[in-house]
Amino acid sequence: MFKAMILICSLVHVSGDEMSCFQVNDTLAPDGYATKKKCRVRVSEMASMISSLVPYPHIVKYKCESKLRRTSSEEVQ
Repeated sequence: MFKAMILICSLVHVSGDEMSCFQVNDTLAPDGYATKKKCRVRVSEMASMISSLVPYPHIVKYKCESKLRRTSSEEVQ
């Protein structure tokens, strides 16, 4: 499973900060997507929606993080 995440940094100076950044996580499929391709499609949709809300200029970075889970080899008694 791949979890869709976006990091947006506005280059407009707010309150003396050099950049104002925030992370956005997908709420449609919080558990992730079966393939990286589906995750990238969702990230593109999210970036389009968010870009219209953040003042230009801004930087958008994305990540499709793998949600692999390790299993324990311990026996349950």
